[in-house]
Amino acid sequence: MQPSAELYPWISVAAIAWGVLDCFFGYRVFKITLALVGGLLGAVAGQMAATALGFGPGGITASLIVGGLLGAGLAFLLYIAAVFVAGFGFGATLGILLLANFHHMVALLTGCVLGVVGGFLAVKLQRVLIMLSTALLGSFRAMLALAYFTNQIDWVYYFRTPDQLPALVDSHPWMFPAILALAAVGVIAQFELGGSGGKKKSKGKDD
Repeated sequence: MQPSAELYPWISVAAIAWGVLDCFFGYRVFKITLALVGGLLGAVAGQMAATALGFGPGGITASLIVGGLLGAGLAFLLYIAAVFVAGFGFGATLGILLLANFHHMVALLTGCVLGVVGGFLAVKLQRVLIMLSTALLGSFRAMLALAYFTNQIDWVYYFRTPDQLPALVDSHPWMFPAILALAAVGVIAQFELGGSGGKKKSKGKDD
């Protein structure tokens, strides 16, 4: 489903906002984000099922709501699987960014390998890897959506065809350093927020 020309700027702004939120507060909102994504996917699946079964408008609306609730609940329960996916996304994105200028197919394959490694590491080191993955993925999402305003890039197309992402990064030299810079700031912010929370808890215990 391709967004209309009127909606594209608003969807891009929403994607930038979501990316920045993920980049700076990813660990704290991870479970909420997980439930929202699950709810969105469940709602879409419910609507598609209702349409395929020939339900009327009321049935489609009910299926959309029920599917959204079920999807949100299921996504929340599948926390460990989502942690693996987050780690996979971190490894895959890092591999693509680092090797995009070398060879597009090599970058894609390396990204897949690093994604699997990152997924297993995320399960073992959940807090650290979630911070790293949400910062990098949030930064990547924000910069890709921002490219709609700076370069008129159809970023939705690249989310649908991730095999084209190395070519996109390779053809826009500013994108790689911008993504890494924002991700680095996001990681520092998340660790600082996590650290301050831990200090407050320690003080509370001492009192």
